[in-house]
Amino acid sequence: MPDLRHLFASKTPIGARPLLVALTALTATATAYAQPLTADETVRLALENADNRIVIDAPVDRAAGQVRSARTWRNPELSVEREGADGFGGDGSETFVQVEREFDLSGRRNLQALGAEADLEAARFGRRVGRADLRAEAEAAFYALLASDAERQALAGFAEQLSELQTATHRRVDAGDASQLELERVRQETLRLPALQAETRLAVERAQDELYILTGVDTRILEGLSGTLLPEVRDISGASAAAASPRLQMLEAEAAAAGAREDAASRVTPDVTLGVGVRHTEGMGGETGLLVTASAPLPLFDRNEGERQSAEADARMAEARVRVERRRLQADAERLRRRAAAFHATASGYQAEALTSAVELRRIALVSYAGGEIGVLEAIDAIRTAYEAEVHAITLQRQARQATIALHQLLAETE
Repeated sequence: MPDLRHLFASKTPIGARPLLVALTALTATATAYAQPLTADETVRLALENADNRIVIDAPVDRAAGQVRSARTWRNPELSVEREGADGFGGDGSETFVQVEREFDLSGRRNLQALGAEADLEAARFGRRVGRADLRAEAEAAFYALLASDAERQALAGFAEQLSELQTATHRRVDAGDASQLELERVRQETLRLPALQAETRLAVERAQDELYILTGVDTRILEGLSGTLLPEVRDISGASAAAASPRLQMLEAEAAAAGAREDAASRVTPDVTLGVGVRHTEGMGGETGLLVTASAPLPLFDRNEGERQSAEADARMAEARVRVERRRLQADAERLRRRAAAFHATASGYQAEALTSAVELRRIALVSYAGGEIGVLEAIDAIRTAYEAEVHAITLQRQARQATIALHQLLAETE
């Protein structure tokens, strides 16, 4: 288990965070995380972060509001009119009080409500996709930090071996078995270390910043990280992945919504407005009577052709997107599955063979140089080769992990 406390201690906070917020977060996190941080815990923190939940849930809430609006009856209209030939106060003045309401006789409004409900269903699938994307981001940041620390440890080992080589070279120079040139060659190799160390430190800080953005937790106060870079291999077929993918289900729901709107646009029967009220005449012989009105637009010029054409285009496009997405999911799932399996096999084999060989190569090189059996250039080359083998093993494991994360993200897996 890598211990990152020495790296976290030197981390500079992002921007100028308010003191009270920072102290509260640090205190709460220190109390809650006495154990090393894991990938699963990182994902949980990201999914439970209040801001992340708002961003993911807001489209669902908005779609639910649209359904509520579509299902709510239209408000009636109240109108009051008063007429009088000799002024509003004279005999013969008439007052009209009327309540009107528009009625949908074509079923267009009900179809629009069905479309809104399909949008809500799409938003719910979209929420699952959003959670999967956030999970993938959190896992990627966690394993980036884990890989960066593994590279830092490999570099620390390389630096230690160069130090041993430099000590051995000093002894041989003092004994007259090596020249000052060999000592300067080792020193030149050592002078490259600060730049490499800065690069690995920046990689750690970059991943740490990403974790803070996603989770709101400052990882400087954590005890370290717990996990392995190399993932387990899962056998997933592209066809089954496409069928169960929330990404595809979201598009199918959007296509259903577009189809309902196309049906609504094809209804040309106009809405009818019905009204009921009273008519009161003032003065001698004044009377009050019932007033009933009905009105409807005459579809002489606008027969809704433009809206119907747009709705048909939207429906065709939505259906085409479903077909394209199904093919894309099948192909991408198969590709990522093969990629993850290939990297896993390569990383496993390389770790079993090359790393064992690298450790032995390094040991033999240091012993042989100290005994005068090889030159300094051969020793440096052997030590550097062993270090590069460790870094390459970390890279292969991280590539296998990244392919696995991408596969889970593509299938919108949240558990």
